[in-house]
Amino acid sequence: MHHEASGHKISEAEVIKIAQSAAPANVSGDATIMSSDGTILVEGTNGWTCMPGTPPNENVNPMCVDKAWQRWLAAFMAQLKYDSEEEGFGMSYMLQGDVAVDNDNPFNTDKSSGVWIQEGPHIMMLMPASLMKDMPRDPYAGGPYVMWEGNDFVHVMVPLEVTVNPNK
Repeated sequence: MHHEASGHKISEAEVIKIAQSAAPANVSGDATIMSSDGTILVEGTNGWTCMPGTPPNENVNPMCVDKAWQRWLAAFMAQLKYDSEEEGFGMSYMLQGDVAVDNDNPFNTDKSSGVWIQEGPHIMMLMPASLMKDMPRDPYAGGPYVMWEGNDFVHVMVPLEVTVNPNK
């Protein structure tokens, strides 16, 4: 199985390495590795799943997710209902950073509207939205902040580096 990225073929071993780069080795080393098309490349033993990147951004934004985030991702990709008050706490690593997204609307593709943020290394936390009430909504406020408030897919972003506002 080969993957296309910027014109050169990426081997399965490279895809695995990219996926594992999303989290510390003590998490990703024993994780299930899933290709962006859903194929399981490595059967893991620790309940974590690492992926090389979210389609269509193959190998750009690798992530490692626990079981709660696996349920969140399945609902998100299918745009199904996800109730943060009923679901459990969840953790996700994105140590390589992410592509730019609108902090307010997960489905916005128009970069002329919304609050766009492109995070470097970060972790993401799932918890009941009711527990997020005292957290900042501004991704440039410094420290953790709420992403996608008022949406089923609300979660907490925890930057691991300074988040720089390109508009300032």
